[in-house]
Amino acid sequence: MRTRTRRVPTRAERVRAGVLIGAALLAGAGIAAVDFAADASVVPEVAVQVDPRNSDVLTTLAENSARDDLDAAHAYALRAIASNPLDDRALVIAALARTSTNEIARADRLFGLVTQLTRRQPLAETWMFDLSADRGDYAGAIDHADAALRRHTVADTDVMPVMIRITATPGALPALARKLATMPPWRTDFFQRLARSKEGDGLALIGALRQAGDRTAPVEVAAMASQQIAAGSTANARAVWRAGFGSPLPPLLSPNFESMVQYGDFGWTFGVRGGAQIVARGGSTGGTSGHALEVQPSRTGKRPVPVAQQAMLLDRGGHRITFEGRGVGGGGQSVASVAVRCAGTDQELGRATVPAGPAWATGGFGFFVPASDCPIQKLVIEAVPNLTQGGSPTLIDTFRVE
Repeated sequence: MRTRTRRVPTRAERVRAGVLIGAALLAGAGIAAVDFAADASVVPEVAVQVDPRNSDVLTTLAENSARDDLDAAHAYALRAIASNPLDDRALVIAALARTSTNEIARADRLFGLVTQLTRRQPLAETWMFDLSADRGDYAGAIDHADAALRRHTVADTDVMPVMIRITATPGALPALARKLATMPPWRTDFFQRLARSKEGDGLALIGALRQAGDRTAPVEVAAMASQQIAAGSTANARAVWRAGFGSPLPPLLSPNFESMVQYGDFGWTFGVRGGAQIVARGGSTGGTSGHALEVQPSRTGKRPVPVAQQAMLLDRGGHRITFEGRGVGGGGQSVASVAVRCAGTDQELGRATVPAGPAWATGGFGFFVPASDCPIQKLVIEAVPNLTQGGSPTLIDTFRVE
């Protein structure tokens, strides 16, 4: 968790940046003539001359001035507060001015007052999130974070990374799990960001969610497992999977292209350029039920093109992978190959061509996962270059990893 000293003045700079963006949006809202009424939609410099005590106009002037002159903005904000002590926008500007002079205690009180008046000021909620966490009030901190994230503003970039780190803070984790269990609108974004983060603790989070009575979706379980992979712990990734699904993580998901699933790093992902599709399995003698992957010949004339792949978490040591293949249309020349590589270094561990005769046949190869620099492997199906007009697709099915 961050300390109070770290957010001065960096916290002030970030909060001010957020106010400036908000002020720019207000300034671009347009001008509308409303007779002689002093309304914020009229040019504020004109409107304030009509009614110099209009707090809405004064606050708009404060927000506009904050982009270039925080002292002037503060003066307008104080005039607005004198006219309307409950003007939350003006109070935010006043609090922001206190941060520029390092009057942090006064800023704390002002931002706290704003959050008591309204939950619609994400900058104030972000500030109080930080303050509450520093004080050890994690339930209050999560409540402020929830209010900020619901507004979908620049505050998200400040709050969400800390929410990810909270998953590794035992004292704060139960409060976060209880909030997530209420299905807040930012829950999907949270798990998406968690999956890509090297910080946090997906294993601890899934335990806290279960204690909170949460029903975690499969894609969220995979996100927590992916977070552990990003953090370098494949053992914890397997533990997350077992806790979430109630069974061990298999070597491959959908190994026979039935009931296709794809959860984060796990399951088949297909190349953006195509080259492969799921089709009926069939066969030369009437066929069998089920599906297979049909790989079209590559026309690049250079090197094999990846058309489908998925991640694997295999232990170090020797393994063997087998699969079935056959040609389509009586081809005989295979246009597909299978390779296993280390996900991080792209080191190739093994490769074999897919059988392409008229009947289904088994192919495969053995490979060795090194002890270092290869915690995650990827199984890659490739389209082999074939420039002949008569090149026919190759079917592949029924993977097994031992």
